[in-house]
Amino acid sequence: MAQDDETTADQPQASPVLPVQPTGEEQSRVAQELLAEHVPLALLVDLVAPVVSSEEILETEGLPEETWWEAEPETPGA
Repeated sequence: MAQDDETTADQPQASPVLPVQPTGEEQSRVAQELLAEHVPLALLVDLVAPVVSSEEILETEGLPEETWWEAEPETPGA
């Protein structure tokens, strides 16, 4: 085992990889794609600005008129 320790000690240490920050345009594109996939806006807000909770948004905006989450799924060809 001592030999393994010696060989790794002689090798250069890797630099940490820092994440690349997306540009504003990329962030907008990703947000639009998520909204197009029906990801709730409140969830996106929670992810990017956790200081505003979805509970606060619900209190301000209220529930939607259509309860889409309770609707029966449509069967193809019916």
